[in-house]
Amino acid sequence: MLRPRYLLPALLLPAGLSGCFQLREPELPDAASDWLPPTQIDILLTNFTTSVQRLNPSNYERCFSGPSYRFVPDPTAAGTTAALFANWSVSEERDYFNSLRRRSAPTPGNQLTFSNRRDQFFTADSAEVSALYQLRVVQSDTAFRAPLLEGSICLLVRRRNNEWKIAGWRDQRTTTDRLSWTDLKKYFITH
Repeated sequence: MLRPRYLLPALLLPAGLSGCFQLREPELPDAASDWLPPTQIDILLTNFTTSVQRLNPSNYERCFSGPSYRFVPDPTAAGTTAALFANWSVSEERDYFNSLRRRSAPTPGNQLTFSNRRDQFFTADSAEVSALYQLRVVQSDTAFRAPLLEGSICLLVRRRNNEWKIAGWRDQRTTTDRLSWTDLKKYFITH
């Protein structure tokens, strides 16, 4: 039992501490909750598509296989800047993607669709996924005026520790009317 001389300070202490703490708005759910363990190629592609559409850099980077990853650009789009892509790795993927994200609205309206998809397995843990893509990009950099990108994507995917990752990516322009994904990467890695 508290003695009377300690009772008043003990009652005032909680009242004084309440001014030390401020209520704040709850944080938005972690975007990593969009991530599903890519135990199948379809799940990897879903993770990839969702990360591009929501411009989630950590999930985007998780789709790739690390030091062995390579991107092969569309030769026409690479043009005179082919050296830019000579050693393109996950690090450059992250840098271009973060640059794009900085120039996009907090709630991006990107859309990515694949069609005519074909999977060719080399082994149980290695495959090539090829498809046509359409990528609608909503961003604020007025110097890049291509809201719709089209091309052919060829992904080399590998499974390790029961998770599929992108080990290689080849981009190919399919029409002269539209820019390809290589054009997007080239612009946002250099600007």
